[in-house]
Amino acid sequence: MTPTGKNRPLQPPILTGQRVIQNQSAELGRAIPGKPIADRRLNLYIDGYNFYVPLTSSGKESDYELVWCNFLRLGEQLLQRLAQGNQQFAGCRLGAVKYFTATIPEGMPRNAGGIQRKYNWLDALNKESQGRVEVIHGTFRPRKRHCYIESGELENLARGGIPINWDLVRNEQHTYHPQLTVHEEKQTDVMLASALLTDAALGRAGTPAKELVQKAPLHRSNTRPTPAPCQAAVMMSEDIDFLPAAEMAAHVFDCPVAIAFAYPHDGYRLAGLATRCDGLSILRISEGDLRGCMLPGVVVLDGGKKVSIAELKKSHFSRGTPPRG
Repeated sequence: MTPTGKNRPLQPPILTGQRVIQNQSAELGRAIPGKPIADRRLNLYIDGYNFYVPLTSSGKESDYELVWCNFLRLGEQLLQRLAQGNQQFAGCRLGAVKYFTATIPEGMPRNAGGIQRKYNWLDALNKESQGRVEVIHGTFRPRKRHCYIESGELENLARGGIPINWDLVRNEQHTYHPQLTVHEEKQTDVMLASALLTDAALGRAGTPAKELVQKAPLHRSNTRPTPAPCQAAVMMSEDIDFLPAAEMAAHVFDCPVAIAFAYPHDGYRLAGLATRCDGLSILRISEGDLRGCMLPGVVVLDGGKKVSIAELKKSHFSRGTPPRG
């Protein structure tokens, strides 16, 4: 109402080309700047390669079965631990759970059995979590690399099963510089860091959060994370390359980040690596924590197909590698 007692007419939105700009605080559901957000969400971001490879390559059955993890349940347990022991996470509830992995594309050397085992696990995870765990796929790319090998190491490589073309080896040569083609994981690390910062920025701006549900079979092919505003986060990886993103989320967008080190990783200390440690904390996930968050032994998928951890272990260890543990 104006000073004269008359109602002020509603001002029309401002048109700028094809965009419409309105008063931000008047947008439905958006928080008023400076006002505490009542519905605080904590998102969980998982570096799939960092989690999956150590457990599947140790040669121990007891390690391998831990990949049969229900990350939705794990996220709920981590949130409960943080809320009880760290005031920065008090009052949060679990938001999005995002698992970042990579898929070998057609035309590259592939381990068909390993890929199928991974998809069976992702199918079971999608079914049991009812799509609450969003799976995001990066890719692999070939790359030429030059290696430097001392002549004395050639026989050791040959004993380890690496093929050596002895016709190209000259007795007087001390160092060899072969060019190898390796296949490197691409896009997953950048997508995880980008998702963390995007979601923290949206949470700081007061963008309303919505429940994220990934319907099958998108968990097998989705290549980009869905924005999901959050006010706190857990980043599950031992890779220190993610530390700058965690710092930016905490210090630029007021989004505290717990860096979680899962068994068998030892992790690292923030002191000496982080420029500032406020807003950051360390969380350790033990073997027992993972074992307590496993999927059911047998999961029945839509259509009646059954997948089980027992079948995955049998397929994995029947490749000729004797299990240990």
